[in-house]
Amino acid sequence: MFQLLQWFQSEGIRTENIRVTELTQGCNGVVATQPIPSDQIIIKIPLHLCIFSDDLLNNHYKRYKKYYPHIFNIDLNEDAEFNTLVLYILQQRDNEMSLHKPYFDYVKDPQNILSWTQQQVDTILDENLKKTIQKMRIGLQLNFSRFVTFFKEQFKKELNYDQFLYAYQFVMTRCFGGDDHFQSPCLVPFGDMLNHHDKCQTKQKIIGTDLVFITTKIVQENEEIYNFFGEHSNSFLLCWYGFTYDNNIYDKLYLLYENDQIKEVSCYEFPKCNFKLKYYKNCQIYQEYRDLNN
Repeated sequence: MFQLLQWFQSEGIRTENIRVTELTQGCNGVVATQPIPSDQIIIKIPLHLCIFSDDLLNNHYKRYKKYYPHIFNIDLNEDAEFNTLVLYILQQRDNEMSLHKPYFDYVKDPQNILSWTQQQVDTILDENLKKTIQKMRIGLQLNFSRFVTFFKEQFKKELNYDQFLYAYQFVMTRCFGGDDHFQSPCLVPFGDMLNHHDKCQTKQKIIGTDLVFITTKIVQENEEIYNFFGEHSNSFLLCWYGFTYDNNIYDKLYLLYENDQIKEVSCYEFPKCNFKLKYYKNCQIYQEYRDLNN
C-alpha cells in the first residue's frame, strides 16, 4: 500500500483531508481526516493516469479493431470497450516499463462471483441468479477462446485462463462506466479506492487536465467517503463487484402476480406499491452470499 500511495503522489494525484485505511470488514476504503464541507474537491487525478477504452481503441489498438472486429469493434460486439481494457491489462501487467505497473501490482487478486466454485454457486437459492451466473460464465469462456486465438496470431504466445480471469475481473470490479463525466469506460487509479454506497457523498467531474472528486454533502471526521456505481441490486453487485451490503435501497424483490407474471421491483419502490399478489419473497438472503464469499 505504501508503494502505491507513493506512486499516486509521484504521478500527480492530490488529495485533501482524506486518507486510505483498512476498514473493519477487511477491505480498504477512504475516510475523512477532518470535517469536510459540501462542494469541496477532495481528490485530483491527472487524466493521463486514467485508462480510457476509446483512447486505446482509436489510437494504440486501432489495427486490432480493424482485424478483430468481433472482439474490439463496438458495432459488432457490445463488450468491445470492456475487452479493450482487458487487453491493456494483459499486455501491461507484467511490463516493468508500464506506467501502471505499481497499480497492477497492488491489485493482486480481484474477485467476484466468477471465482466461486460450482459447489458454492449450487448453494444459491435464487434460480434467476443462478441463470445469470451461468450466462456470465458462458460469455467468459467465449471471450477467452477469442482472446486465445488473438494472442496466438498477434503476439505469437499462449494466453492461459488464470491470466485472462485476472484481467477480466480487474475490469469488472474496477471499471468506471462511460457517462456524462467520462468519454468512455475507463480505469481510474485511486478513484477506485472509494467503495460503493447509495448514500454516497461524492460526484466526479473533469476540470482541465484532472478528474476530480467533489463532495456533495458535509462529511464528518472519520466517516467513510463513498462513490456510487449505479442503481444496482445486491445480486448485481455480487456478480460484478463481489460484495453486497445491508439496507440497499436498490435491492430487488421478485413479485408473482395472480396471473403468474413475475415483476422485479426495487425495495425502494416496494413500500409505495399496492400489488395484489399470490405471494412474494426475497430472491435471496444476501448475508448467505457474504458468508460464502468470505
